[in-house]
Amino acid sequence: GSGSLQQRLAGRVDLDLPRLGQLWPRLQGQVKGRLDVGGTLDAPQGNLTLLGQQLAQAENRIQRLDLDARLDSAQRGLIDLKANGIRLGDTVLGTLHANGKGDIRQQALTLALDGPQLKLDLGLDGQLNKGDWRGRLASGRIQAGGQDWQLQAPARLQRLASGQLDFGAHCWRSGQASLCGEDQRLAPEPRLRYHLKQFPLQSLAQWLPKDFAWQGLLNADVNLDIPASGPKGMVSIDASGGTLRVRDKGRWIDFPYQTLRVDSSLAPRRVDTRLAFRGERLGELSLNTRLDPLGKDKPLSGDFRLAGLDLSIARPFVPMVERLAGQLNGSGSLSGTLLAPQVNGSLMLSGGEVSGAELPVSLQYLSLKALIAGEQVHLNGGWRSGDAGRGQLNGQLTWGQALGMDLRLQGQQLPVTVEPYATLEVAPDLTLRLIDDKMAVTGKVQVPKGKITVRELPPSTVKVSDDTVIVGHQTEEGKPPMAMAMDVDVEVGRDNLSFKGFGLTANLLGHVHIGDNMDTRGELSLADGRYRAYGQRLTIRRARLLFAGPIDQPYLDIEAIRQVDDVIAGIRLSGSAEQPTTKVFSEPAMSQEQALSYLVLGRPLGTSGEDNNMLAEAALGLGLAGSAGITGNLASSLGIDDFQLDTEGSGTTTSVVASGNLTEKLSLRYGVGVFEPANTIALRYKLSKKVYLEAASGVASSLDIFYKRDF
Repeated sequence: GSGSLQQRLAGRVDLDLPRLGQLWPRLQGQVKGRLDVGGTLDAPQGNLTLLGQQLAQAENRIQRLDLDARLDSAQRGLIDLKANGIRLGDTVLGTLHANGKGDIRQQALTLALDGPQLKLDLGLDGQLNKGDWRGRLASGRIQAGGQDWQLQAPARLQRLASGQLDFGAHCWRSGQASLCGEDQRLAPEPRLRYHLKQFPLQSLAQWLPKDFAWQGLLNADVNLDIPASGPKGMVSIDASGGTLRVRDKGRWIDFPYQTLRVDSSLAPRRVDTRLAFRGERLGELSLNTRLDPLGKDKPLSGDFRLAGLDLSIARPFVPMVERLAGQLNGSGSLSGTLLAPQVNGSLMLSGGEVSGAELPVSLQYLSLKALIAGEQVHLNGGWRSGDAGRGQLNGQLTWGQALGMDLRLQGQQLPVTVEPYATLEVAPDLTLRLIDDKMAVTGKVQVPKGKITVRELPPSTVKVSDDTVIVGHQTEEGKPPMAMAMDVDVEVGRDNLSFKGFGLTANLLGHVHIGDNMDTRGELSLADGRYRAYGQRLTIRRARLLFAGPIDQPYLDIEAIRQVDDVIAGIRLSGSAEQPTTKVFSEPAMSQEQALSYLVLGRPLGTSGEDNNMLAEAALGLGLAGSAGITGNLASSLGIDDFQLDTEGSGTTTSVVASGNLTEKLSLRYGVGVFEPANTIALRYKLSKKVYLEAASGVASSLDIFYKRDF
């Protein structure tokens, strides 16, 4: 730059700072500018222009800064400042434009902020006299959260030479809402008086979770003095008569309430706060706290009381539950510090009920008491199920350094229903412990009696490959499942547990032990069994399920026999349940054909064609059973689910039938005659659980509507 100092001033300074970080740590960006100076010592003049780009300090950024300032010969000044791309941390403020003008006696300033969350327009003017600046907030408009606040009239604003800053009475309005302030001092030792009326709570939506909404009106009063010794005053917030809304699967559920009020009394060493809440089904909650804001760690004390919280309000969020009832009540005290509060007290659930057609167990007369002591809670409760079932739960939960659990679950004669297959009576005695993210389950489960009736295999019995990925069920990458240790004894059929399905009737009994990773050891057997196959009722001579590994991979040891005079013929199933081996045998030993004849016909093999057809049908059925794994895998690769390959008809009308599901509602069935050249193809479309439409083509074509009902 250059300059001269005589009777008149003349000078110029050029500014070029390409790396601001060299001037100050953590400062970034570049600045260019120019200063021109003229006039006299008594009446200096000048022009200043600055351009800053990519300015940053820590987490705060300005993309571009433009400054233009002028001082003319009449000593009137003009300042124009524009900042684009302002960002404070993660908050985007947008663009700021400031324009000021005036002289030593009178000044005016306008501020405009245009951002995605906040738009601000303010106008100030005033006069400076002997160090005292007296002016006013001439205009104001603030747009945020769907609200458009406008200053109703100019408000007095002054800063005295002594440092005192005062703000006169003023009022902002947005629709029906208003925020009004009385005459107050902003510095030193501020005295604040504000009153908020009819503020719509819907305006808070952008700061609330997306599936939560709050409807109603908010009123608040602030009467606060902040001297050097500490704050004094009252703060009251009243949002009574509102509605809390929660969205579940696209549907909004309303929870109206009558009272919600918070009152705080502030003193230099004490802040007393009282919260009162009351809703028709949400119950009543009162909370009183006392906080020492100057004490070490900010000590906390207080008490709470909860009454009449109706659990039925949660039923829409548990779709499998048809009835949810019960009331929650409690009381206790608060202690500890603001950041580590301690709760001591009790909560009591009474008159509880949880039931639904899709639930295996229904709970009635459920009661549960929770004794809270600091960072742990002791649970003790019980319930009834059915006519004679009883259940108990006791133990404790902790949440200090990590979540911990030590619970004992007991039950007697608990009815368990697995629709539509089983009705059981269960008596569990289990202990569940959680320590260091490791779950341990120990104890025993008795299933003394019940009925199991299977008309057809459910889709869940189709084993899914270990490398199959089910969309929507993937675990979080890098997060292994919780380790689980098991030591559970299961005793089955002490009284009478009957099984009926696939032509088999028997009583099930035995004992298995379930260890870590569901490793199962033990044996289940079928007693007093009968098996119906090929038009005959076979006697179960031996039937065992042997467990020596994963629970879903037992070994079979089953013999079903038919005795004709001195000859015993039967079927023996052995090996893995996934791929069992089927063999026809006889005592005394004879050829497979003769053994099969005794099994199916009850006599030696004859020479008639009808006998041969019946034996061929039986042999074909056994062969198809052995190939189920291969054909099932092939069908799955073609997009056919629940594939089945079986025989149908008898005698000369025997056919091989392949069937499977193309979609949830559309299924395909194709049959090929064994002894006659007759092929049939049928498409079945499920209209409802009981009604379906079937189109068939073969020897004859048909279109039928069927209604299915189980008896």
